[in-house]
Amino acid sequence: MGAVVLNDTITISYKLQLTEDNGLVKGYSLTDIGGEHETKSSVYGEYNKEKKELDFRETAIVYTKSPVSQNDFCFIHTRFKNFTFEKTKSLKSSFIGLFSDNEKCVDGELFLNAMDKVQARMDKVVNKINRSKKISDSIKNKIGSLKLLDSLKMNILRKDQVLSVFSSARSVNLIIYDGGKEDGDRITVFSNGKPILKNYEAKSITKVVSVDLEAGKTTLVIKANNEGDIAPNTVVVKIDDGKNIIKALSNLKQGEVTQIDILKQSIVD
Repeated sequence: MGAVVLNDTITISYKLQLTEDNGLVKGYSLTDIGGEHETKSSVYGEYNKEKKELDFRETAIVYTKSPVSQNDFCFIHTRFKNFTFEKTKSLKSSFIGLFSDNEKCVDGELFLNAMDKVQARMDKVVNKINRSKKISDSIKNKIGSLKLLDSLKMNILRKDQVLSVFSSARSVNLIIYDGGKEDGDRITVFSNGKPILKNYEAKSITKVVSVDLEAGKTTLVIKANNEGDIAPNTVVVKIDDGKNIIKALSNLKQGEVTQIDILKQSIVD
C-alpha cells in the first residue's frame, strides 16, 4: 500500500495485491481508497525470479466511483526491479499510463510499502493516541477498534453516491447481511426501478438475491428504511458475478439511497 504521484504534485492513495504462479502474476489495484473516485482494477503481469523483476499492468476496471466511462481510464504499466515476493518491503518505480486503446495518458511514480509495515505504523499511532491525556475516551475507543486491513476490503456506500461495476456475466448474486451486531437495520433494493427485496431486516445469516443483468446497464438502488438500534444504517452488500466479489457497506440515514450501476462488458479479459 502506498501512493501514486502525478506531475510531482498530485498524490493518490494506492493498494496493490498480487499472487504469483510459475512466473505469471495476477491480482488487483485499488486507487483513491475511500475517496470520491475510488477504483478497483484487474492487474496482470510477469515475474522473472532470476532477474528479480516484476512487470505488471492494469487491464480493466472492476468497479469505480468516478462518473466516467471505462474507455476514459488511465491504466498503470510499470516494472519493479530488485523485487522478491514476500521479502521486499518497499518499492519505488516510475510508470507510464495508457488508455485501453494504448494511447498515452499520464506518467508518474509509484511508492509502496508492505501491508504489515503499514499496519505496524498504524498500531504505533493508535498506541500514541491511547497514551494521550488530551483525547477523550470515546474517541480512543473508536480508534482502538479500527481495523485498517478490514476497512480496505470494502466500499462505503454513501448517500446519493453511484458505484459503477463492470461485468460480463449474465447475472449477479447480491449477498446481504449484517456484518456486525444485529440491530434491526432494514433496506429495500430496487433493480431498474422494480423492488426485488422489500423492507428486509439484515441478519448475520446471509440473504442471497439473484439479479439478471440487462444489456447496457442494470441499476440497483438501495434505500435505508430505518437506522436500526445503532445509527446509521449499515448493511453489508456483496456483489458476486462469478469472477469478482465486491464487498460494500451501506452508511445511510433513514430514507437515504445509494446506487450501484452494473455495466455489461462485451470484452472478455
